[in-house]
Amino acid sequence: MTTGLPTAPRILARTIALTVASGCLILFVVGVLASQILAAAGASALFEPVWGALARLGAAVTGTAPGTVDVATGSDLAWAWQLHLGWLLTGTVAGAAWGAVAARRRATAGIDRAARILSGIACGTLAVAMLLYGLAKLIPAQMGHMNLPAYQLQAVGDTEPFSMLWGYMAASTPYTVVTGAIEVTAGVLLVFPRTRVAGTLLSIVALTQIVLLNVFYDVPVKLLAGELLMIAAVLAAPHARALLTAVFPPAERRRTVVAATMVALAAVLIGVTTAGNLARVDAMNTPRDTRDGVWRATSLSLDGRPAAAVGQAGPVWTSIAITLRGTAERPAKGSAQDSLVTQTPDGVVTAWGLRADGDRFTVRAGAGAAPVELTVVASRPDALRMSGTVDGARLEATYERRTMERSTDIRFVQAPFDRTRPRL
Repeated sequence: MTTGLPTAPRILARTIALTVASGCLILFVVGVLASQILAAAGASALFEPVWGALARLGAAVTGTAPGTVDVATGSDLAWAWQLHLGWLLTGTVAGAAWGAVAARRRATAGIDRAARILSGIACGTLAVAMLLYGLAKLIPAQMGHMNLPAYQLQAVGDTEPFSMLWGYMAASTPYTVVTGAIEVTAGVLLVFPRTRVAGTLLSIVALTQIVLLNVFYDVPVKLLAGELLMIAAVLAAPHARALLTAVFPPAERRRTVVAATMVALAAVLIGVTTAGNLARVDAMNTPRDTRDGVWRATSLSLDGRPAAAVGQAGPVWTSIAITLRGTAERPAKGSAQDSLVTQTPDGVVTAWGLRADGDRFTVRAGAGAAPVELTVVASRPDALRMSGTVDGARLEATYERRTMERSTDIRFVQAPFDRTRPRL
């Protein structure tokens, strides 16, 4: 064997890796982005035959039903995963055949050329993606739907994580614009060779946050975002040694004592803060009373007469939320402090400070407001009775527990989206 030439297994590994990576990049990432940018021109029709064929191959291998190709509702539908499996098999075979020919001829120039071409396509694709999604936030069009009337009646406890994420982004247009500006800046930096490394690093920062949000808020573009992050990481890999040296320069001997002292202080700070936060989280998430929870009225009367009319004066509290967290000795504080929140039929909510003493609730709607005495009794774990005089009216009500429907599932394979109704 000639000294200095790559071995056959190494050549084979490179050709397989290049073939599989190029297919994932061009067939999926480029295909999805092109379909979104050129949707009106029907760009997806160019890719759908290949997507469908590879998805059917992946479905046959896994023994699952082929998913319907639908690029408009996210990248995590079954067909996308099946496509990747189908291409992994096809690309491995094609890459192995290429590698066998290259190894026999000891010809690596073509492999090196293909790697450079693939790197250029990857850089261009990443730049387009950062500009595409960044501009959709810089000009806040991507996440504004939570401000539409269709989404205003949804209770927070019933809102799926995806819509919660879109909602908090839409609630602050400046924050949305800033996040978009970061992504646009990364895309622009990627365009120019001299700033390409900076653009790659900024893309890694932005995409890492996006991937984490997509995973833990169950946004159905985990696969696409993850592959964009992988592209950015691969583009940054050749510069890893220089970057690590810049971030972690060799330590000078005279600074080791100072550094050790700083590490010890940081460890103490981390330990104390961690212990405090763990205690706070435990108190915030532990109901100390069976009356803690969200309740809906099953009967409600004012001064002995049924009350449920919109606009009727008095405490027409059709829904209430009671927060009693922590322990009797150490009740939760801050955002989880003892409280009563009431809702009237027109949807208006009022937050009351609460002091609980057995069945007696003393509530106050503000620092200067007069206290109101209520009697709240849990007749069983899922039912309670409330009575008291509020705003001069005698309130008598019974409530049953209202279970909120927010899902905490993380789904990497999404169910097809029903476009006939809004996503709540």
